[in-house]
Amino acid sequence: MKPICYAWASLVFLTWGCQSMPIVTRTGEVKDIIIGDKLSSGELAVSPGDEVRWVNKRTAPVRVVFLDPITDKQLSCKDNFGGWMTPSDTARLDTNETASACFRDPGYVRYTVRMKSAMPSGEINVPGVVKVGGLSGQAATGETSSTTTTTTTTITTPSSK
Repeated sequence: MKPICYAWASLVFLTWGCQSMPIVTRTGEVKDIIIGDKLSSGELAVSPGDEVRWVNKRTAPVRVVFLDPITDKQLSCKDNFGGWMTPSDTARLDTNETASACFRDPGYVRYTVRMKSAMPSGEINVPGVVKVGGLSGQAATGETSSTTTTTTTTITTPSSK
């Protein structure tokens, strides 16, 4: 009976372990957001599939929390977000630890980094945003503009003597 139990446990482990496998591979670009007294970049522009990696360089633990719900279908990779007794939209990082995610679809990913502080509240929240895919300039801010082009044609005729 023991071989059957081991086979069952192996099947359960393989099924559970493969659920978070990415469907789309990463592009190879890795963009770091360094967490110190502030963020190295409050706004980061990336292409779909790029890996965004948060690196805690503080001496105390921090939490990176996505402010909008993110499903596994919106990600092509995810590391250190969620886990045992941790929501899937949160990463708890000790000193020099990292968490990363690769976003598939263009859009905005808002997050906050929660860190201990000497302030009376004991914690500060530092906001950030990742702009995924072709979002720059006016398009990134949601502004719209219109451009009008005027073409003038001049015809010159030879003068007669």
